[in-house]
Amino acid sequence: MKNKLLYLFSILFVCSFFISCASLPGNKDKKKISYSYSTIEISESQDYLKTEIKYPEFENLPELNKRIANTVNSNYKNFKSYSKSEWDEITALNNRASSKLAPFEYLVSFEVSGSNNIISVLLNTYIFSGGAHGNTNLAAFNYDIQSGKFVDILQASSMTYNEISSICRNYLYKKLIDEDKNGMPPSEKDSLREMINTGAFPQAGNYELFTLDGNKLFVYFEPYSVAPYSYGIQKIQVK
Repeated sequence: MKNKLLYLFSILFVCSFFISCASLPGNKDKKKISYSYSTIEISESQDYLKTEIKYPEFENLPELNKRIANTVNSNYKNFKSYSKSEWDEITALNNRASSKLAPFEYLVSFEVSGSNNIISVLLNTYIFSGGAHGNTNLAAFNYDIQSGKFVDILQASSMTYNEISSICRNYLYKKLIDEDKNGMPPSEKDSLREMINTGAFPQAGNYELFTLDGNKLFVYFEPYSVAPYSYGIQKIQVK
């Protein structure tokens, strides 16, 4: 009974709501569109997992809210189930009282922006499950308030995949290769150029991560997609 009570007290779960307001920037002929959202916060601390989750819930936009909440909660549920068994297994292998395994981490943050009638939400999920470092995963949602539909990058930009890809590849060549100050050997430059060509190839799957902010459109690439982990997230303005 005592052990059960200790286990229960080792778990802390907090869910809270915060109201935020913002405006979608309009062009010269359109007024700004105001919208409000609540910030859903979930905090959970256990022996095997530390969780800090924040995501927005918009007023009177159920389809957008459903897509965001389902993405956050389904991914977290899957990782939480995995992390418990994985942490227990590693702990059993260590089997040392003096060597306590640090808990895994699941951290979700978000950014809200937009343009005219479109709301953009970018979710950033950091997952640590042991090893030298964690992994970062992004998810983007671009929702047209008037039509009630999600838009892709072609609809949002009025550009083609070839045009977007060309801008992204040229930017990455210059930033990561041409402006390299560490004396990268030719073989590494060739490998990095190949990663860029693959990750920024003109196809739909490579350009799902984008947001609008006023008259600017940004494309995002996760670590490992166009460059090694040490280069981090790549954010490119394409329009």
